[in-house]
Amino acid sequence: MIYAQSVEPWQAQATSPIQVPLENWLAPTKDTYFFTDLHADAEAFLRSLKLSHLVTLDSTVSAIQLTTKAMSGQIIIGGDCFDKGPSNLQLLKLIAQLRSTDLVILAGNHDIRLYAGLRAIDFMEDACQAHFFVRMGRKVINLFAEVYRAYCQDLPEVTLTDAEIRAKLFPNKDWFNDFPVHAKPFLSAKKINKECQQIARKKHDFTQAWSELGFNLKQLYQAAEQTRRLFVQPEGEFAWFFSSLNLLHISGSYCFSHAGMDDQIAEKLSHQSVDELNDQLHQHLQAGHIFQLYYSAYGNVFRTKYRENDWPLTEQGAAHLKQQHLFALVNGHRSHLQGQQLFIRQGLLHFECDTLLNANCRLKSNRQSLGEAVTIFYADGMVSALSGDYPATKQFHPKDLDR
Repeated sequence: MIYAQSVEPWQAQATSPIQVPLENWLAPTKDTYFFTDLHADAEAFLRSLKLSHLVTLDSTVSAIQLTTKAMSGQIIIGGDCFDKGPSNLQLLKLIAQLRSTDLVILAGNHDIRLYAGLRAIDFMEDACQAHFFVRMGRKVINLFAEVYRAYCQDLPEVTLTDAEIRAKLFPNKDWFNDFPVHAKPFLSAKKINKECQQIARKKHDFTQAWSELGFNLKQLYQAAEQTRRLFVQPEGEFAWFFSSLNLLHISGSYCFSHAGMDDQIAEKLSHQSVDELNDQLHQHLQAGHIFQLYYSAYGNVFRTKYRENDWPLTEQGAAHLKQQHLFALVNGHRSHLQGQQLFIRQGLLHFECDTLLNANCRLKSNRQSLGEAVTIFYADGMVSALSGDYPATKQFHPKDLDR
């Protein structure tokens, strides 16, 4: 674990010139600690909290001791708390211990996919949503296994047949004809065809991954129902998670989200507050309209990688943000090898802070060290990026833009 590093200037990679009037730059009102893409790795998050000096060095996943820095600052989790990693429930229990702090949790694409998958069971007659359970794929299997082992071992056996369970969880054969018709207003023919191909593959892959862990379909149904009770039902142990999600968060001249920004959301920010946009996210979630959300400008906030087929951020969108004194976007979603990266796009700074924390993905990527990282936005204007994958603390200050 790294606690003392050398310091070096954080140089931005520019695809366009920076156009930010320094005199209008606003620092956060309090020190802000940004963690992102935790992907079900509680130990990696704990290491990152220790790296930030937000918890004491003797803290454990099950019992953390918060420091004065944690209580006086703001902690932002930038989305994607689920999938890939080894410890979904442990991570959620660790995050729950931070709820006494000024904690912000942003919606990531993996978080919304899980919610959509759990809600799909209520919408199997809706061709746009009946596939969302299967769409979660094998990445969600570890979560269901954790839930089954922790909550379902002593439950009576499910009386449903395998065929009845499949009807409740998986889209039927008619879905492949119905989905293209209902999805046409939202997706291109190419995307619709790709989605159908993925679902055909994932129907088999999903059950195979579950059976590889030694479970059967009845146990899958029990795990899915229990996960719904834990996360979706208002009285559930982890119901606070989805009810806490924000689409965006603004602090000073920094706009935080999981993935990024596009012109439509930038324009909305010129006449709507962040609170209003976050409320609209929750209205979609509560109504169960996840498909329409996922493929809208709102969904682009937690899905974009600034690809050709993503909703675009142009100079016009950047101009709307600058009018609101927003000059920097802070995101996860796109992982980087050498710690956090800083880019300039459309005259805006982009802090990209996903350093691939979770142990399983690090193993697949042949990374030798354990994941730990934090990006700190100080109230005095300084930004520091610490990562176990980079030997120095990267530092940036808005005044550097004048050099």
